[in-house]
Amino acid sequence: MKHLSLAAISLASAAFFATPAQAQSCPAAGTTFEYHDSYKGAVYSYDNGWIRVTSLGGARDNIGRCQYRDAKGEVWKLAADAPLRPASAGTPAARPPAQAGTSGAIPVGVYECDAPITIGGMVMGSPQTGLMFGIIGPGAYRDFNGGRGTYALNGTILTMTSGPLRGTRYERQGATYFKPLNAQGKTGSIRCVLNRSKSLNGRW
Repeated sequence: MKHLSLAAISLASAAFFATPAQAQSCPAAGTTFEYHDSYKGAVYSYDNGWIRVTSLGGARDNIGRCQYRDAKGEVWKLAADAPLRPASAGTPAARPPAQAGTSGAIPVGVYECDAPITIGGMVMGSPQTGLMFGIIGPGAYRDFNGGRGTYALNGTILTMTSGPLRGTRYERQGATYFKPLNAQGKTGSIRCVLNRSKSLNGRW
């Protein structure tokens, strides 16, 4: 009788813990949504509008995120409260086209650079002052500390040709959005975006 009671308790416990586990399941694999792009997994990105993503199913990870895949095959880890809507709700706005950054003058202003870091489950930007730049006019820039130099824009590649940032290169991914290039010509998680509220004068 004692063994029977223990077995009953065991079954009851299993049933009790099964419910939350089931509640933590992600949407069925293959279900398509539109996600408002404000951050991508642990990497913050600037607003690209609605992106179509497809659930990979399974259970949520240890911080409550589900995995989705976009049209390019990239995996997105999105929290349960992420801004998702059924794909049938309308056609998602396309991401800014790559050609948006391939031509035209660079708008004057301060381009703040930061790298994403995760603190307490929240994604925040860590300022990268050494890469920040301000466009002060055609072919001319200043750096975080006020030093000045010249730049050249060839296609999508911005190269600082003189001054304190001489040799530093950025890839233009939007009209006012740049990503620094490393020695191998690759971009990382750091991004530099125009902040219209910042003044070109003084330290930023």
